[in-house]
Formats: sequence, C-alpha cells, structure tokens
Amino acid sequence: MKTMKKIAACIMAVAATVTVAGCTVNSGAAATQSEGGEKAFGTNVELLPARQTALDAMQGKKIAFVPILYKGYQLTENWGTTMQRTFDNLGAEFTVYDSNFSSDRMLSTINDLIARKAADVLILQNQDQGLLDSVIDQAAKAGIYTVVLNMMSNRLGDAFVGVDVYGAAQSIAGRAVEDCEKRNAPKTISIIDGPGNDPASILWNQGIKDVVEPLGYKVLVNHSQFQNAQAQAAAESVIQQQQGEVCGFMVTFDLNSITVGQTVKAAEARGQVQPGSIGVYTLDADSNWCDALRQGLVTASAAYDVQGIGAGGAAAAQNLIFGGAQPGAGNSVAYVSSTVVDRSNVDQTTIACYTSR
Repeated sequence: MKTMKKIAACIMAVAATVTVAGCTVNSGAAATQSEGGEKAFGTNVELLPARQTALDAMQGKKIAFVPILYKGYQLTENWGTTMQRTFDNLGAEFTVYDSNFSSDRMLSTINDLIARKAADVLILQNQDQGLLDSVIDQAAKAGIYTVVLNMMSNRLGDAFVGVDVYGAAQSIAGRAVEDCEKRNAPKTISIIDGPGNDPASILWNQGIKDVVEPLGYKVLVNHSQFQNAQAQAAAESVIQQQQGEVCGFMVTFDLNSITVGQTVKAAEARGQVQPGSIGVYTLDADSNWCDALRQGLVTASAAYDVQGIGAGGAAAAQNLIFGGAQPGAGNSVAYVSSTVVDRSNVDQTTIACYTSR
C-alpha cells in the first residue's frame, strides 16, 4: 500500500512538473547554460522525462534543407524523407528549398533565411568547394547552426555527415584494375566527373589516380557538370579518340554512369568496341542504377549509406540544439559506410538500390 501511494505521488508530481521527496522529476534536463544557450541534458537521465526534454527542446524549431537538386532526385529526396519523418515526430518544422542545380538560387535562399533568421539549423549540400564558406560564417554570426551533407566545404560548419569519397574511389578503382587485368585490357582509365571543382569530383579523381597511376595506368579526365547529355558526349569522345584502347569509365555518380553505360552499349552495337571490353564504374547505387546493373549496362559501384546520411543529418541537428553551444563553436565530421557492389552481391546489400522514400 505504501508503494502504491508513492507511485501515485510520483504521477501527480510529474503532472505538476514539480519535485516530490523521494521522486525525481525530469532529471534529464541539466538546466545549465553553455556559451550559446541552454544545454538540454546532463549526465543522468530517466527514460520518460528524457524523451519529454528532447521534445520540448525541438518543439517549434525550424530546420531548413537546401540541396543542390531535390524534386525527382532520389539521393536528396531520400535524405529529405528521412529528415522529414524525424523532425515531424519531434515537433520541429522541416522545410526543403530546392536549388534546382543553381548556385545563385542556393546562395540567395540561404542568405534570405539568414537575414530573416528563419531557421535554427541550416542543412546544406555543397556543389562547389568554396561556395558555402561565406554563408556558413554568416549563419554562425546570426546564431544559426549549419550541417553540411556529403560534399565538404572549406568552411566546415558545425557538422559534416557524408561518405568518404576518397576511400570509396580507391575501393572501386581497385575493382576496375582487377577487371582490366583479367581481360588483359589496355591500361587507360577514363574519369567522367561533375564540374571538376566540386568536393566529390576532387576526391573521386584523386582516389582513383592514387590507385591506378602507380600501376602504370593512364588517366583521362572529362567534366560533365553532372548532366547526362554532357556525360554521354564525353564518353562518345573518349571511345572515338581511344579506338578501343580504354579499359573502363569511372563516373562520379550513378545516374550519369547509366548514360555512359548506354553509350558503351551503343558503341558495341556499332562494332566500334568489342562487347564487354569497357567496364563502367561509379559512386552510389540507387534503384535506377540497380536496374541498369541487371540489364548489363554498368559494371560495379561503390554504394554508400544514403539513408544513413539523412539520419545522420537529423541526429546532428538535434545534438547541436540539445548541446546548446554557440553556432560555430565546434566542428564535427562523420562518415557513413560504403562497399563495392555488382551483380553478385547487390541484392544482398542493404545500402544499395534505395528509393526516394
């Protein structure tokens, strides 16, 4: 009976949000001040009060996601869907601002959000190594946190979450070399990247070169701006110029690699190159790429945990808000997993063949 009375007293205390002797309420909230604001959690927590503390801290917070491209692009839609679910559950307001491949639109959007202080956290995708440096600095001065996804900036921001592009490039380059050696193919590798000055292209190119050049391979580099038509034109030019002396294409992202694979197949049909003489390798593996793999258009990819990046971005935003530090006071980097996939293992690999939702 005494125990039941004590439980009842605790329940009443929780409802009144006060502390009753023998019953600790909301011990998860440290109520201490850091340089930038209130720190949500202390060392010890109780389960239900800790949950309520997290909900209270996130309630009404504004999260703005500004990707390079959103509508119809499975990569960023996957991130956005994952983050939307997370922030909806927490009572935060999550909004996507589609840049539609325009750097000017991206910068204009971010500058407007900063000027109006319309976001507590900016979640950004970088398309040029130095593009976001100024706005990240401005956001910190305005008291806004920044989380950068997948393509790192010179100005790191409060958090970065993405794939280790350099390491993934080395892994898939090693696979390409194995295939070339098995075919006794010519030692020429053709890279088709994006703009060339973006973080993904820079790391992709260097990772490949550091594997293949010491083995005596010649590396050709062409830029596609991540546009299928330009990737196709680059592949056609290489096939024409090399006259059967290229072993494989290394394409920075999966969607462009499908176009390159189609270009190789067309060259095979014309008798321009021998069937199976040119491999097509890439980074990332959404459901469209997996379909192309099953059709024999592409060879292998360094697939990475795309949904993990969306979840990591949402977790980073929460941790920044819960931690209460001043924006710009700390910087963190987190990498997700990647692995080489082909027809032998793609259907058993959880991070491959993802969809937008």
